[in-house]
Amino acid sequence: MIVFVGAEDRGYWVRETAQIRGEELEFVESSMTIHEQINEILRHSGDYIIFDIEQYVDNAEALAEEIMQIGRAKSWTVVIYAPGYDRESRIVQQLMYQGIRYFVYSGNFAEAREELERCLNGYYREPKEEELQEVAKREEAKNGIRIGVAGACHRMGTTTFALQLVKYLQLKGYKACYVEVNATGFVEQHERTFNTVHDTYLGKVTFENVEMYYRQEKLLDVLKQEYDYFVYDFGTYMDTDFSKTSFLEKDVRIFVVGSKASEMSYTNELIRNEYYTDVNYVFNFISEKEKPELLEYMEEKAAQTYFTVSTPDQFEYVPNEAFEKLLPVEDISEPEEEPRGFFRKKKGRKGETVWGNLRRPLSVQRKQIWRRSRNKNASGRSTM
Repeated sequence: MIVFVGAEDRGYWVRETAQIRGEELEFVESSMTIHEQINEILRHSGDYIIFDIEQYVDNAEALAEEIMQIGRAKSWTVVIYAPGYDRESRIVQQLMYQGIRYFVYSGNFAEAREELERCLNGYYREPKEEELQEVAKREEAKNGIRIGVAGACHRMGTTTFALQLVKYLQLKGYKACYVEVNATGFVEQHERTFNTVHDTYLGKVTFENVEMYYRQEKLLDVLKQEYDYFVYDFGTYMDTDFSKTSFLEKDVRIFVVGSKASEMSYTNELIRNEYYTDVNYVFNFISEKEKPELLEYMEEKAAQTYFTVSTPDQFEYVPNEAFEKLLPVEDISEPEEEPRGFFRKKKGRKGETVWGNLRRPLSVQRKQIWRRSRNKNASGRSTM
């Protein structure tokens, strides 16, 4: 018997493994707290129990202790389903400290089945004490601040905000990257459409000086890269694949919200949710007239509320007071040296780079990229 603790639509991929092994598969309904599930879990018997930790909002330490106690009480082999998480995640570390050794990290169902099969076959050995100590050292000395960004609903400008945040940090002199942890396929769409630099192993696409990652199963390798900031785009809060626990584990948490009639119900649901207290709220597409009213509406969360500016081009940075307030980082950028010779860099109109008498607006640069991409695609077509 295999017991999956979590929603059936998140654990249906286990069925194939259970059938191959001749095991029955039963589900325990998902819940935000494990305490509410304990009685139902203990009614089941079997050899293996799989916990989908995405469902929980419990404290990491308390959750890890409860899971381990349940496993001991029924002599189960405990497997943790943690798609999109990395081994340096707080909850993963706590589970390891409790002695749990089996984890499925992949969000790809085919790869997840392979990982699960290895877990059920006892492929992973018990971590040694020195290895656990090493994990603790890595956590203390981990590189990079992790920022989570999510939207209250679709078409909120969440991805644009995340990319602008990367641009802002780059402007301040920091090395920052964009990490896609949603199902939109935004990064791969850019790789297919424009001329980009593509690292297929890491799932990294570089476009307009922004390094973007899309392969969630490679997150551990991405986190080993030398970045000062990792900006995670979690997509939309209302999506079924939104990772609540992973979002709340980030060092800085930001929700992009709106005040339009089509947006307000989602915004209200989000800001009234008792589990999202230590987060920041950024209103998008807001007029100056609305700001005082919205701050009053936010009540005790007004101090955590910011307003962003219109951004026509996702990859062209627009100065934003919200970033300065939200992340008041020290400016460590080095002043650019003036090139010598005829083509000296001069100040142009906003959004332009001027070299001598040559003026090249960013929009022109983008059109050139489009033309190159179109020609590239055309050259690859067969002629009749």
